[in-house]
Amino acid sequence: MYKLIAIILLLFISTASMGATEDEQAQWMEAAKKINLSEPHSLCKKSVNVVINQDVKLFRTIFAEIPATDEQVKMHLADLHDKYYNKSYLGIDNYRIDEGREFAFKDAKNANNNLVRQSAQMRGHDLEVWVGYRFDTVSPKTNKPRQASGYCKLAYLENQWKVVTLL
Repeated sequence: MYKLIAIILLLFISTASMGATEDEQAQWMEAAKKINLSEPHSLCKKSVNVVINQDVKLFRTIFAEIPATDEQVKMHLADLHDKYYNKSYLGIDNYRIDEGREFAFKDAKNANNNLVRQSAQMRGHDLEVWVGYRFDTVSPKTNKPRQASGYCKLAYLENQWKVVTLL
């Protein structure tokens, strides 16, 4: 049981730092320009609502299927909400997609990026897109306004986009 929970939590981990070279990032950005990103952008905007409202039903609609109960998802969303509203940040204001900061991994199962490759091999998808976002917040350490950013990650599964990392 603990192993299952650890695997589920691993699915939620988001890492903004990819350790990629500038050439790799340029290739991923160029690949993203060839994809219609309207649906991924829309899903990323919904994903922030999942975190803000701790919405299990919306989570189930937009997120790739995972072997977690609604109660486990609810606990995870409560932890994420706590992170974004009490611990790492003091709120999510003015959430916006960072257009032009998208990456596409067309052969995701064989990607040089370990996070993409592991995700694709586990879920069986060939196309993964990372959508950059920003939001305004306040630092809990300094109590000063700041801007935060990250990537909403999506996979193309069974002819539809699904979120694999909310924030």
